[in-house]
Amino acid sequence: MKTHGPRSLRFICLSAALIPAFFRPVPLPAEYPPNGERFILRAVSVSIPPRIDGRLDDEVWRTAPPARGFTQKQPDEGRPATEDTEVRVLYSRDRLFIGVLCHDSRPDRIIANIKRRDSKDILQNDHIRIMLDTFRDRRNGYVFVTNPLGARYDLQVRKEGKREGGYLFANPNLNVDWNAVWHVESAIIAEGWSTEIEIPLNGLRYHAHTREGWGLNVLRNIRRRNEESTWAPLPRNLEFTKISMAGTLEGLDDLEKSLNLQVKPYTLGGATAERPAGGSLEGATQFDLGLDLKYGLTSDLTAELTVNTDFSQVEADEQQINLTRFSLFYPEKREFFLENAAVFSVGTPEDAMIFFSRRIGLSADGEEIPLLGGVKVAGKAGRFNLGLINLQSRAAGDVPGNNFTVLRVSRDVLGQSAVGLMLTNRQSTESGNWNRAFCLDGDFIFGEKFSFSGYYARTATPGLEGQNSAAKLGFRWTSDLWEINGYGFDIQNNFNAEMGFIMRTGIRRGQIHIGFTPEPDIPGIRRLDPHIFVAYTDDRHGTELLREWHAHLNVELINGGSFGIQWNRDREFVDVPFQIQRDIVLPVAIYDDPFWKFNLTTDRSRNLSLTAGYQWGGFYGGHSRILTLGGGFRPLPNFNGELKLVLNDIELPQGAFLNHILLTRLIYSFSTRLFLMSLLQWNSETDNLDVNLRFNFIYRPGSNIYMVYNETRWVNGIPTGIRDRSLALKLNYLFNF
Repeated sequence: MKTHGPRSLRFICLSAALIPAFFRPVPLPAEYPPNGERFILRAVSVSIPPRIDGRLDDEVWRTAPPARGFTQKQPDEGRPATEDTEVRVLYSRDRLFIGVLCHDSRPDRIIANIKRRDSKDILQNDHIRIMLDTFRDRRNGYVFVTNPLGARYDLQVRKEGKREGGYLFANPNLNVDWNAVWHVESAIIAEGWSTEIEIPLNGLRYHAHTREGWGLNVLRNIRRRNEESTWAPLPRNLEFTKISMAGTLEGLDDLEKSLNLQVKPYTLGGATAERPAGGSLEGATQFDLGLDLKYGLTSDLTAELTVNTDFSQVEADEQQINLTRFSLFYPEKREFFLENAAVFSVGTPEDAMIFFSRRIGLSADGEEIPLLGGVKVAGKAGRFNLGLINLQSRAAGDVPGNNFTVLRVSRDVLGQSAVGLMLTNRQSTESGNWNRAFCLDGDFIFGEKFSFSGYYARTATPGLEGQNSAAKLGFRWTSDLWEINGYGFDIQNNFNAEMGFIMRTGIRRGQIHIGFTPEPDIPGIRRLDPHIFVAYTDDRHGTELLREWHAHLNVELINGGSFGIQWNRDREFVDVPFQIQRDIVLPVAIYDDPFWKFNLTTDRSRNLSLTAGYQWGGFYGGHSRILTLGGGFRPLPNFNGELKLVLNDIELPQGAFLNHILLTRLIYSFSTRLFLMSLLQWNSETDNLDVNLRFNFIYRPGSNIYMVYNETRWVNGIPTGIRDRSLALKLNYLFNF
């Protein structure tokens, strides 16, 4: 086997040499950025709160000065918005109230067809986004989104939503799975549409007494015009999560600190049935009690306690077919781990995540391991960001009980930069069975264009001594038209972060990405996004394992759709045989495979939309045809459906195979608080049909009734038998103190 020099190390050096060419010293952000000085809104304290019905006709709203004069972000950057928007803020001892009046000369043409909570398609409706920087640190905050039907979508933002990895995985600095306790009502009226939002303050982390106020920005989307406008202006190339560009919300100096205690007990009842191999269904009943408690140690720092933790209401994972040698990545969906999840985020799935919460309470194949309980502390203490998790699992089958601990501390430095450390520890009830990881990391931002970040980590595991470190250094340079980023990554053979996610050890990797985003004056086109990246992966001895070339032209349309074409070439050395199918094993060899991909997305604001992707070309010395089709249909605002098909048609010298996944998701929203959801998945590789039905009634903010039915059937053309089934009824109730 021919070997090469350490290409990835040479590439890292080349990347580092390029940095000065793109970086000119820029003054650090001032204590008050320009938008914070020029765009100031005063919140008004009230003793009698407004009635939350979506209409700003309560007299108390007239006491609050409005924020007006929105500026277009898209399509005509810097020009006044085509329709007026007014934003008012009130507050009481324990609640924040936000009222928005969206004037519209054609209210009959407002686009609103989403009622379900947490549907990302709300961004394809007319909507309002509200960003709150409650610490005024210009890097972290909350975003609340609603539409003319009163649907809700919320997320936590860290590091201004800066993407730290590629685009194959979710951005850990945008926590879209976080759910706040808040109430919203909207109404379409003669003047356009209006909304009233009520946010309990004990659901937010904030400085109780601040002279700087909070950061505030508001974005309005007029979907039929594909117009985005903001109160504090934002350039077209910056995301709404650019918190340092926000205006200022004043008048909150006298917020009082309440007890800030939330107690949420639950009760669960249900039944399960499983069929052992060759046997008949065997059933069992279940009854359980548990408790989740959240207490504000300070207005900035929160402790959460969980006892007899249960996640039965969580939607099933979307299945994937693995055509690689490496582990698949599934996102976290469990509520306990979602709030402040980004505090514990170091690394990405593409390199190495030092901590990955799905390693707690879930087996490698996604089966639940019961948790006795635990505690989480997360938040801020001055300029320090703190995080602590400690959980104890029960023994399950051959898996012994384990205690999981993660400690995270970082400190804000140099304006928007931070340095930190992380420790993880898994300690089994079996003697000598443990694993630990230690990590130092830094994230440095200079001005609006340049940043670099990196980490160094080591692990300790009995029997794995030496060769146990990993390190990464990356940079990103962004301007109005260009984005250039790259990184170098080195992970040794015995690096073993068992509480993290690692695809591969014993490699060095270097990558650079160059993207260009012009907005040409072409009818129907909003933006072009041509980009390229080149990456090299070597083993620890300098042998080339993978060389990747990627060139992609994506075209964003004014109507919200897009299409693109990409060319790829992967030269991969498979150093050990691996089984890609039950009866097909790929031998040791060098595989040099060029292939093409095409992608298409239509306007998702329509009642019927389509996404499609097609890959064709080389695949491990053979040929691949991979088709991905997705469709969304919304005949009524109350009913939403999604259909997805993934079809893999692979021809290899060792044999051919055809497999697929068919997914259907149906959601009926009786109201913005009452939903019936189904997820049906047919996986030809496992020969299973999986059914997940969930009924959810939010009978008061933060309090829910769930009824969940799961079933797995063996499929061989037609249903042939039930493998397992379960039914659970769960009730929780939120007590606010």
